[in-house]
Amino acid sequence: MPDADNNDFYRAKDFVSRYANNMQVETSAWDLKLIFGQLDQSTGSLQVEQHTTITLPWAHAKVATYFLAINLAYQQHVNGNILLPPAVVPPRPDPSALGQRNVPEDLIQYLLWLHDQFFGEGYHPTATASVETPPSTE
Repeated sequence: MPDADNNDFYRAKDFVSRYANNMQVETSAWDLKLIFGQLDQSTGSLQVEQHTTITLPWAHAKVATYFLAINLAYQQHVNGNILLPPAVVPPRPDPSALGQRNVPEDLIQYLLWLHDQFFGEGYHPTATASVETPPSTE
């Protein structure tokens, strides 16, 4: 098995770097598709030109989410909370609507907690996290 710490990274000949300020998500049982685009106001209306899609298997999406969260936490620790215009903050999940879809109560509570961590008014990026030890799986 190759040594994971001894990777030789190189860029493909058709490698491109793109900017995106919009992302749509599509999911399947197999993977997560991220569709990136950029707001285009040149026509006088709000339009998004979609230009790139990246599809990740769920295992990689889980690892990527972890590294995104680490980098976001560090960025906010160094530079302060990233402020968002209210119009782009996703709404807090509606517990009654989730309950009607048979979402388990512990998952509903986690989704509410997660939204509060990212978008809650009381969130402070340098605050010490309060983490409970997860139950044993044995």
